[in-house]
Amino acid sequence: MKLSMLSDILNSDVQLSDLYKLYKEEEEAKEEITTEKKVSKLLYDLALAPSYKGYKYLKDAITMLCDNELDYESITKDLYPAVAKKFDTTSQNVEKNIRFAIRKIYEFNTPENLEELLGRSPAMSSKPSNVKFIACCAEKIRLER
Repeated sequence: MKLSMLSDILNSDVQLSDLYKLYKEEEEAKEEITTEKKVSKLLYDLALAPSYKGYKYLKDAITMLCDNELDYESITKDLYPAVAKKFDTTSQNVEKNIRFAIRKIYEFNTPENLEELLGRSPAMSSKPSNVKFIACCAEKIRLER
């Protein structure tokens, strides 16, 4: 791909700055897709069915946190409203459905499986709060980059 880009430069009057902008946009798009795929894979490995509303909310919440759109301190204050706005629902509904999804994850998995997938964390020894679970998953995805 890079060779074809270079030949295009030589055969046209494209500015290097324009080419760099296109390259950066493409790289950012790849990273965004990669983060979403990693989150989807993690939730799949945790045996969370995509049919749950909490799956969509949890996936978006973890992705937003991974992409540094929000910080850990503002999960309940900013993250739930952002997810709720995207899905045209309320923050309370987002919180309730994420809590239900986390409960299902802990019902479907053994402690050993959870430790393997999420790592060894004191927050993961028993069913954690939504905030702890989302933060742990986001940090795991960040560390894998």
